[in-house]
Amino acid sequence: IMTLGIVVAATAYAMITREDFTMKWGLIWVLIMSMFMLGIFGLFWPGPFLYSLYCALGVLLFGIYLIIDTQLILGNKRIAFTTDEYVAAAMLLYVDIIQIFLYILSMLGRK
Repeated sequence: IMTLGIVVAATAYAMITREDFTMKWGLIWVLIMSMFMLGIFGLFWPGPFLYSLYCALGVLLFGIYLIIDTQLILGNKRIAFTTDEYVAAAMLLYVDIIQIFLYILSMLGRK
């Protein structure tokens, strides 16, 4: 249910907003580097809070990926998929949703 809520909210936001998320690759880079550094830090000082924070960053990262991929499919922004790329675009959406689900599942399953 949490994954469904995030996917519906991110998709609705991507369809309604005027902001072009297809050009936000700097934000993606910062989130990836934050997760990388947090992962290295977690190797030396593991803990449940750190793991939950790592999973929350993963949900945020793939939520932004979901917004970007949705806007690429809609095609009303600066960068867009062509009609020949719709199969790859559908796969990208599928991977984003599955990753969000897996990070939420990991976050809730950790005790």
